[in-house]
Amino acid sequence: MRLTDSANDSANDEGLVVVPHTHWDREWYLPFQRFRLRLVGLLDDVLERMDRDPRLRFTLDGQMAAVDDYLEIRPERAELVGRLVREGRLAVGPWQILMDEFLCSGETIVRNLELGLRRADDLGGAMRLGYLPDMFGHIAQMPQILRGFGIDRACVWRGVPARVTTHAFAWQAPDGSRVRTEYLPGGYGNAVHMFGDAGLVDERAEEVAAWLREWRPEGGPSLAMYGSDHTAPAADLAEQVENASLPMRLATLGEFLTDGSLDGLPVVEGEMRSHARANILPGVFSVRIPLKAAMGAAERRVARYAEPLAALWLPDGSADRFLELAWRKLIEVSCHDSVTGCGSDATAQQVAARMAEAEQLGHAVFDLVTGRLAAEVGRDGHLVVNPSPVRRRGVVRVGEPVLVEVPPLGVATVEAAAVEPRHPARVEADRPRNDLVDLRDLGRIVDGGDIGDSYNYAPPKRDVLVDEPLSERVEVVETGPLVASVAVTREYRWPVEAEVDGRSDASARVAVRTLAEVHADEPFTRMSVAFDNPSRDHRVRLHLRLPRRAATSFGEGQFAVVERGLTGEGGHGEVPLPTFSAHAFVAAGGLAVLLRHVTEYEVVNDGTELALTLLRSVNWLSRDDNGLREEPAGPQVAVPDAQCPGRHVFELGLMRYDGDRPGPEVLAAAELYGHELKAVAGTAPEGAPEPRSGIGIEGDGVVLSSLRRRGGQLELRVVNERPEPGEAVVTGDFTSATRCDLAGGPTGEPEAAPGRLVLPLRPWEIATVALG
Repeated sequence: MRLTDSANDSANDEGLVVVPHTHWDREWYLPFQRFRLRLVGLLDDVLERMDRDPRLRFTLDGQMAAVDDYLEIRPERAELVGRLVREGRLAVGPWQILMDEFLCSGETIVRNLELGLRRADDLGGAMRLGYLPDMFGHIAQMPQILRGFGIDRACVWRGVPARVTTHAFAWQAPDGSRVRTEYLPGGYGNAVHMFGDAGLVDERAEEVAAWLREWRPEGGPSLAMYGSDHTAPAADLAEQVENASLPMRLATLGEFLTDGSLDGLPVVEGEMRSHARANILPGVFSVRIPLKAAMGAAERRVARYAEPLAALWLPDGSADRFLELAWRKLIEVSCHDSVTGCGSDATAQQVAARMAEAEQLGHAVFDLVTGRLAAEVGRDGHLVVNPSPVRRRGVVRVGEPVLVEVPPLGVATVEAAAVEPRHPARVEADRPRNDLVDLRDLGRIVDGGDIGDSYNYAPPKRDVLVDEPLSERVEVVETGPLVASVAVTREYRWPVEAEVDGRSDASARVAVRTLAEVHADEPFTRMSVAFDNPSRDHRVRLHLRLPRRAATSFGEGQFAVVERGLTGEGGHGEVPLPTFSAHAFVAAGGLAVLLRHVTEYEVVNDGTELALTLLRSVNWLSRDDNGLREEPAGPQVAVPDAQCPGRHVFELGLMRYDGDRPGPEVLAAAELYGHELKAVAGTAPEGAPEPRSGIGIEGDGVVLSSLRRRGGQLELRVVNERPEPGEAVVTGDFTSATRCDLAGGPTGEPEAAPGRLVLPLRPWEIATVALG
């Protein structure tokens, strides 16, 4: 017997809707091209069977990357793929790739969904469903992102809190946006074994249905996800379904999840990082930290230097294709087994190369734009470029440091922009300071053992923590008035390796050099920590003393500043360590740490210290005997490059703040720290043009996400990263403004706005505006 329509679905509480699918990791324990060969073989078989049998359905993991990777090898199959998509039997999109939501920027997530929807619609129509099957937890603003593209439903597995006891709930973003969300009990493969043996289908189907029925108190058919990592459905699947005693039918995920109603559903607010029902594998935040630094550098170069400046100063579109390629590279490496660093060494090498390509493309576009502008500046001068949408004063080094003032998203020559400092930098008592900042504590380095893997930190049974230096040397490097800096070199002996029982007696000497630097007029201390890593199987953290005891922390990232407690919810098979990620800054107890890439942190020692992970060295992709996780997270493959030998430099900024939570001043400082002024040598025989302004944005807590040229207009995206309503005052060379959704579609009529727009913003609102 087989269910054939929605009426039968609602009439039979015992039925199953079977969704055949594959979860396709583009690269993981094997590199991309080796997995792609398997993908081509799998899809050759699945598509041929679907072409012959109209009963079959298949959901291709919610990501277009698999389709594009396949069609690059089999271009002759494009017509067949398109026909199956148009018939509604092959579900593709909406994502370009299944990203790790915490290890890329919010803008990268938006571009990912934009590209995936466009590619899927080109083939015949995207699955309009926020399918998020294997992400290692979920960001707070995902419901608002989905709603911004007209998507009102989501489907998740990891991270769902224990208070969710039914299959559906309303997931609410900080701005109030909600999407109906389907929870996948047991994960995206909860029915993977149902059709392995035709003689056992009835027995296994009854077991699956009985278990899933517990999550559906209102009755109706249950969702049986038939598929897993890199698997294809049984060749006789349609016959097994038709011959089963239990009523069931085949469907795509989009065909089953059609209900977007929110009535009566329990509400889950914000990010989901619970360990209650599935592993969320938080060690991916800190493994292969050079990858995280490379990702941050590439995103920053493309999204905040190349694209906005090309939109403003290169309107002929000559850089557009380079920017498209850069974004495609960024989106590719945001994959949940790529930027995470939880793949093989060969995979990590390829990911790093793609990150470098994206950064190089951004750099090339930046050079193209600034090269044209610098052609008006004499060879004895320098052009200064401001990537921020506010007028700013800052130091640039053109031989010697110079303090300059540059218009928002604008340019000026050093000679025209040079100003006197209001708050000079100096050294007092072996520490740099100015009138805005006087930070004496530079933290302490703590080295401990780590015999975990790329997914989860795990200390040895008898750990040895090294936090007392053998010696300490202080050197004054620069005395001001524009830059004051002090270097503190501490020598330690770190054990060279560790095993399950403890760390080795053999040790190596290591010098850790901390450079503290203060610029005139800046409200924060810049700091870098550098060392050559001589050890294996260990974790190095920077512990910073907090001005006051912290009961919570605040991590910025992906369009929000999220407040987190000092514990995590457990319940599955993973110790819930309260380590979290932050993108632009983390703040706790009156201290904000400004960042240039995603960084793992933890509030420790009863709320008195903030620990940031500088390095985590491991030897295994997944370790079968990880002491803080019951199940393997993948194959036990050695990854010696993840020991991260050699030299490392970790950069951050430190500033104090008042109040219970970080305010607009911290967001403003993070903008300045994360986006330096850039100086470019002039190339003209002579010339010193007047300063030129781009687009200006004023507003407490308003953060620029993107500025690009789209459809002949400037498209601006900002976020109000505050829990209170606000407004953005936008100024520049435009005559009209139109509110848009994240897809770029207008949501209202154009408004006359000659050169000035006041944009009201809800708390935590992501706002997009087309400027004509």
